[in-house]
Amino acid sequence: MDLVLLRLSALGDILRVLPAWANLREAFPGARFRAVVEDRHAFLLEPLPWLEPVLMRRKRLSNPLTAWTELNRVAGLVRDAELSLDFHGILKAALIPRLAALPERWGDGVTKEFAGNLQTHPRPFRHQTRYHQALGLAEAFGQSRGMPGLGRFRPVLQDVALPDPGTVWNEGPRPRVVLVPGASRRGAIKRWPLRHWLTLAQRLRATHDLRWSLGPEEEDLRAWLPEATGVEALPRLSFWQLAAALRQAQAVVAPDTGLLHLAVVLGVPALGLYGSSDPIVAGLPEGAGRVLRTGIACAPCRERACQRRQCLEELSPELVSEALAGLVGAR
Repeated sequence: MDLVLLRLSALGDILRVLPAWANLREAFPGARFRAVVEDRHAFLLEPLPWLEPVLMRRKRLSNPLTAWTELNRVAGLVRDAELSLDFHGILKAALIPRLAALPERWGDGVTKEFAGNLQTHPRPFRHQTRYHQALGLAEAFGQSRGMPGLGRFRPVLQDVALPDPGTVWNEGPRPRVVLVPGASRRGAIKRWPLRHWLTLAQRLRATHDLRWSLGPEEEDLRAWLPEATGVEALPRLSFWQLAAALRQAQAVVAPDTGLLHLAVVLGVPALGLYGSSDPIVAGLPEGAGRVLRTGIACAPCRERACQRRQCLEELSPELVSEALAGLVGAR
């Protein structure tokens, strides 16, 4: 069997489909799996060598003058496959297997821009987490081949080989917790107020072995935050070294960002601080952690330019500290 798996776009979205892809691999170990992803995210497939990357050049895809040529190029690379499973549901993703004339084209139920019209096996839409959305497609396809049970979640990167991050934690009984204050520029609205992070670090510093996780967009914080809080920052690591460091922790506290969902697939309890994010669609699988939010009337929303940010302002460090204690204590 030769399958094409499609998921373009964001880092966190690709991480959320990996459990479904791993279930497919376990059910069909002799199959060939080709994963169509954007070139900027090719590194996310490295721990799963049975996934053959088919890379979409993002710059060409984003340019109206070159997008059609790029779609046809990628379609040509998968034209000899038997079927596709679209885990994205937008027109650009759905066009690839259609242009490749694949006879069987499955969709996960989320369709935009009439993408479902290009699928031969579209699933009905359900309001659920993106994890379950992807797992539902794997389950439906598995049942069509007499292989039920592919809809279960499991932390698929819990035991995979990862590069050594070096010594980043102290020895001792204190629970190790990673604090992630950042988010992408596009997702800046998801950031919990920095003053709340400072208060949380002060509350936890004596009883937990804390580390800040600061990415390239938080270099300004790296210059002063560790000294101001007495909490070390993880060193500048490659993505998979960072994953290995996270996997040594007892919990990760983060907004709805890629690192939160990296913790989920690594099997590390995740505490998500949600404001505008939909707690269902962007939520976590059962047993993977907890979503913490205020639940005010205007949240969730898709208003990236909101100036009030009341949904996160009212999420107090005291509430986060209490939730973290429950999460770490239950492990």
